[in-house]
Amino acid sequence: MTRLRWGAALWTLCLLTFPAQVIAAAQWPNPYSWSSNFISDLGVTACRTFDAGTRVERYICSPGHLLANGSTVANGALMAVGAILLWSAWPRQRTGKAAMSFLAAGGVLVMLVGFLAWDVYPGTHDAVALAQALMQWIGMAFLAYALKGSTAARWASALTLASLALSIAGFGLFIDAISGGPAVSLGLGVTERLAFDTLTVWGAVLGVILLMTTLGHRSTISNQEAILRSAPATSQGA
Repeated sequence: MTRLRWGAALWTLCLLTFPAQVIAAAQWPNPYSWSSNFISDLGVTACRTFDAGTRVERYICSPGHLLANGSTVANGALMAVGAILLWSAWPRQRTGKAAMSFLAAGGVLVMLVGFLAWDVYPGTHDAVALAQALMQWIGMAFLAYALKGSTAARWASALTLASLALSIAGFGLFIDAISGGPAVSLGLGVTERLAFDTLTVWGAVLGVILLMTTLGHRSTISNQEAILRSAPATSQGA
């Protein structure tokens, strides 16, 4: 496979984090709640009651925490390496490279989230997770602009903008739910997954789009290898 096909394939493989979470959740002695538990609860290394006396008090025991945390580390690595491989693939190259820089940084931060179990490093875990979301949001905003030209590019850009809006809205609902606002009726887990899992699904779907478009054919453009190369030539330097 070409470098660009590898990059798209790695982004698609980020979906593997979800079956890993399902397997980890199935090992809980008390059922893991996809609507009430946090994502990071799957990676907690101890068995006890957490956040006692608060509205999010819950008992956590996750025997599969190594799998959950390992899948998060793998997810971040796939995202970061995929972004590096897709570095110069975009119709608007300068903007595309900026997007890949932020997305690669976001991938590294996702890896750190996996290494920093929430019960061991609670403050750092939360701070890194927030920074990861910010890096990915900025990268997605740049990428939406870098995707100009062909029909496939416009679809990819629309997908990116819609996913960006959904993730940011989900994060707002998540903060509201934690604060005891109306969004708590949706479930803390649901709102958190809207904020963060949307980013994983977006990257995987975009990887599939890239594999199904010009990325599926051998490019004759050295250095540039633009995956959506029907963009106007005047947009290359943006």
